[in-house]
Amino acid sequence: MLSKLKQKYQMMRAKNIVQYSDYRRQLVEIPNAVFLHWQAKAKYEFPGIPSDAVFFARAAEGLMMFFSCVSRSKQACALPSKAADSVWHAWNSWSSISLDNFCCKHFGSTIPHVEAENMASDMDAALANCLVTAQRVDGIWPGKPALPRLFALDSKLHMPHGYAYFATTSRIGFQNMNARGTGEGKSTYPESFGAAQLLAAGLITTLAYEEMIKKQAQAANTGSSCGGGSSCGSSSGDSGGCDGGGSSCGSSCGGGCGGGCGS
Repeated sequence: MLSKLKQKYQMMRAKNIVQYSDYRRQLVEIPNAVFLHWQAKAKYEFPGIPSDAVFFARAAEGLMMFFSCVSRSKQACALPSKAADSVWHAWNSWSSISLDNFCCKHFGSTIPHVEAENMASDMDAALANCLVTAQRVDGIWPGKPALPRLFALDSKLHMPHGYAYFATTSRIGFQNMNARGTGEGKSTYPESFGAAQLLAAGLITTLAYEEMIKKQAQAANTGSSCGGGSSCGSSSGDSGGCDGGGSSCGSSCGGGCGGGCGS
């Protein structure tokens, strides 16, 4: 009895998430069979992952955010969330044709799921491209040390073995997450997130670069590494057209799978 009531409550919450999402139009067209397949299979590929409707709705929303980044970019993107990647894997496993048709309808083209070791471009660069694109989507000044929703997803969901991203006063980094879904161990600051690297890649303007340099100088003068009350957490990543985990940066890059250009 209690179990059925809990499931009903979770389904109601999941529907509310979809109803008020920026990606409602896409989320309502995800086949229910994808959810059922994810419930049955994701726990084997992502040990410890919750299997409730609320987690799925949030993870699926994150995947839509990522697909949006891929469709807006002319470079490969890397997915920074294992939670979102769990939905991508499940959908691709259930029906790659259904996934391709969905992406063509809502994002203008197919978005191939590529494992990191097969990714043509550098995973760190693809992750940086996804970061800046996701910042633009969320209305954040590109290059600013602030997390877009996609990069904060694994921490928000306490994704087991995900990536917990965090923002300090001057830069963005991550930690790997443990089985309880909390960041632990060494914090990593991808070099590709640096001001010079973002400028060289054409991801930020000279004005944004100068602002980043100023922030770094201010942080150095105050001697602070973590600011704004943010905790030094962890990060996660996957990409459009490219997958992470086997790239030159290894698992330390904070990205998993990848996708190609959207146009």
